[in-house]
Amino acid sequence: MSKERQVNLSKVIWHDLASHLWLVLLVVAVLLSSIAVIYSAHKNRLLIGQWEELHQQRDKLTLEARHLLLEEMALGEHNRIEKIAVEQLGMKRPATKKEIAVSIK
Repeated sequence: MSKERQVNLSKVIWHDLASHLWLVLLVVAVLLSSIAVIYSAHKNRLLIGQWEELHQQRDKLTLEARHLLLEEMALGEHNRIEKIAVEQLGMKRPATKKEIAVSIK
């Protein structure tokens, strides 16, 4: 009759982990590093999306500003202003005799 020896498996595992602690720490460091890489890649993708949206918004605003400038130039033409002054407001040019020159001293 041989007597079988019972091995406490949890004690063996803990003993093995304690004796190779540097290896366990290395595995944990690799896992943490991989999680950090995944997180930074995700944040990078989000920021690139926001950046592209801002560029599109900037382009739309630039185009709108150009259109407004053209409209301002068209509305501010001298001929148009004179036409509105005559037709809608009933204004007319003063006679030369009624013109007064003002000088600032």
